[in-house]
Amino acid sequence: MKNTDDNYLVSVSGFTAEGSGVARLPDGLAVFIPGALPGEVVKISISQRSKNFAIGKMLEVIEPSAQRTPAPCPVYENCGGCLLQHASYDEQLQLKKTIISDAFKRIAKLDSIEIADVIGAKCQFAYRNRVSYHVSLGENDVQLGFYSSRSRNFVSAPDCLLAAPSITALARRLPELLQPYHSSLSALREIVIRVNTQGDQMLLTLVSDQPLSHARELAATLRMAEPKLCSVWECIGHPVYSIYGDKWQLLSGEQFLAECLCGVSLQLSPATFTQVNSQQTESLYQLVAEFASLSGQEVVWDLYSGAGIIALYLAKQASAVIGVENYSPAAANACQNAKLNGIENCRFIAGAAESVLPQLVADGFLADLVVLDPPRSGCDRVVLETLLSFMPQRIIYVSCDPATLARDLRILCDSVYTVQRVQPVDMFPQTGHVETVVLLSKLNAKQHIEVELNLDELDLTAAESKATYDEIKAYVLEKYDLKVSSLYISQVKRKCGLDVGQNYNLSKKEDTKVPQCPPEKEAAIMEALKHFQMI
Repeated sequence: MKNTDDNYLVSVSGFTAEGSGVARLPDGLAVFIPGALPGEVVKISISQRSKNFAIGKMLEVIEPSAQRTPAPCPVYENCGGCLLQHASYDEQLQLKKTIISDAFKRIAKLDSIEIADVIGAKCQFAYRNRVSYHVSLGENDVQLGFYSSRSRNFVSAPDCLLAAPSITALARRLPELLQPYHSSLSALREIVIRVNTQGDQMLLTLVSDQPLSHARELAATLRMAEPKLCSVWECIGHPVYSIYGDKWQLLSGEQFLAECLCGVSLQLSPATFTQVNSQQTESLYQLVAEFASLSGQEVVWDLYSGAGIIALYLAKQASAVIGVENYSPAAANACQNAKLNGIENCRFIAGAAESVLPQLVADGFLADLVVLDPPRSGCDRVVLETLLSFMPQRIIYVSCDPATLARDLRILCDSVYTVQRVQPVDMFPQTGHVETVVLLSKLNAKQHIEVELNLDELDLTAAESKATYDEIKAYVLEKYDLKVSSLYISQVKRKCGLDVGQNYNLSKKEDTKVPQCPPEKEAAIMEALKHFQMI
């Protein structure tokens, strides 16, 4: 009901991925309420109203949820870093499962998919191995902190409860260490601190709009004060969608941060992406390996491969692995990491997945398993269309955003794939974010070309069963006067359930379109496969 002072009493019935409760105003308009939990009755005022929704400010909890708990962080209500400290951890896990389920139903139109319970984290605080602090310069002091949710209001918070203890310890000391350089820090925007899983190395990046005048002197001071600080970098620039600029320089120390995950040794550049929760990362990648269920014969693609952790982890169980990464320093890291671990069946390509994949397919180099681990925005449409063009047997999709995951699953599951398993992993306790791993497999044989086989034809020699691409091309040219590409042959072989040969030579073409085999050429290739007793 609406009060005379324009406040409302509402019953909270849902929850969003951004950490807001969902209720309805008397006129039916949806209202999103930060800090509210499902099942609660709360008193709110309206801070924003549009045609389709409203934003409510919670004034009072009239009937609290049994899962509501006191938030341990003293600046929780003002800081925008995490939004679920007011809920018990069991409730957090249930809310995240609900968010995934809702996205699957609303966006992917997958109503009957079973979603497993979220794998919870053993450490619900002090788990972040990377923290980005905003820098605020007063007249006589330096402060580190974060911005409030949906604003640029600075909140001083060097003691973030989610940060690894070594990061917090350094953040507490930084204002004092920075103070002597106060006059030269006007362009400093962010300070990013990373620590490795072993806790024996840290990397710090000064992010500034312009070069800092005493940057190297400051870097030396920081490393002298913190023995674990193996390197200090400066990143210059003011991008729109990232905290980092495009100009990097090493101010002091080592080129890389040494890391080890899942038994894989890594050298990481300062901007190379890794998961922020090292302990849950191990669980996540072990889950990927379980879903992959490799026999040692498969060819694997790892798209959006970053520093190559997943690719290198799976390479031990695969025939060959190709990683594709758009950020060239990360791709270079991945190549170095392959050498560091003595892994020879894994290679990495620097380039956008939507450009590289069509080249791979055009050269007839196809995968049995594709691992997708895209950014929050999800996969490019060209990537999805390319996958649908040659239909790998299985796809493992790792996502940090249920909405874009569901959007992409709707495309993949429209006719070709079915969801086999959905396993969420809580990489981000105290926040509304969740990581989800999905196993997709091709639909049953009704979706493929059916070919009758004579049992007598199954008694083949090895030579008879493996005609080369060149032999197939020659046969089709001679009998039908048609020229067919390796791509077309691969597409037809895939439809028939045949293994596809490997080609490691990538073309230099920039055309991202994936041509489809014309019906007349498909029929000719099919006849060639019968001639060589491959089907």
